[in-house]
Amino acid sequence: MNNSFAEHDLEIVIATMNQKRLDFLIPMFPFSHFSDFSILVINQTQENKILASDYPSVRVINSFEKGLSRSRNSGIQSAIGKIILIADDDVVFIENFQKIIIKAYNENQNATVICFQTITQKGDSYSNYLKKKKKLNNRKIRKVLSIEVTGKVEDLRKNNCFFNEFFGLGSTFQDSETFFFLRSIRYKRLKVLFQPSVIVKHESFSSSDDACSDRVIYARMAGFYKTYGIVAYLLLLKYMFFLTRKYNLSVFEIKRKFGVGLSGIYDYKLILNKKLDSRYE
Repeated sequence: MNNSFAEHDLEIVIATMNQKRLDFLIPMFPFSHFSDFSILVINQTQENKILASDYPSVRVINSFEKGLSRSRNSGIQSAIGKIILIADDDVVFIENFQKIIIKAYNENQNATVICFQTITQKGDSYSNYLKKKKKLNNRKIRKVLSIEVTGKVEDLRKNNCFFNEFFGLGSTFQDSETFFFLRSIRYKRLKVLFQPSVIVKHESFSSSDDACSDRVIYARMAGFYKTYGIVAYLLLLKYMFFLTRKYNLSVFEIKRKFGVGLSGIYDYKLILNKKLDSRYE
């Protein structure tokens, strides 16, 4: 095996907001000091809340833009590591996570992206993961969390692989950004691999789990239209049946949420008709 990558090639890109001190990094690394790792913090903030670093290993970009996907893209564009690990400020890393990631890339050198596993704070699997290493298809990448994603920086930049800034928290459609990111990578015939190894802990609930919220319905229906075209209208009906069974909603509430879904489809169609979304494909 040709060990092309070493631990110092890994850079952790952390999206956060309105931070004024680096103290938020401390609980993320319970087994070591955060300065032992190469970190790039993208701090979306205001001019009166500027974050600075006294550690050579920790770089900070204070951004006055909004949106999680914009933060992720800034990290991809500004990273100096050969491999990036995408992270949020509420995760806790597993000891030796960097060794696990580097080993996976050295064993799978044709992979552009390798996705790993998350456990909850109680130690349970966050999701029903595959049992074996496998190349991921579009159905499987729907369940991938952004905090499980690592990638080769050179491959991503060279192939113009970035997050779709219409999707994600703080964007027009506040969901599905990881799916569309990984889908665009697959469409460019780059390999997206799943590695059944845990690298991070997270609370058992994430922002994408609130299936009944207007925010998620609006975003997911837009995403369905982006993915399936006119079939999205049938998927909207199916989604309403799902919500009725799971949440026991009233007829009035289902009717209202159906309207929210229609709005998501309509608003995305406006973007599509103006060809504003083509640069992410």
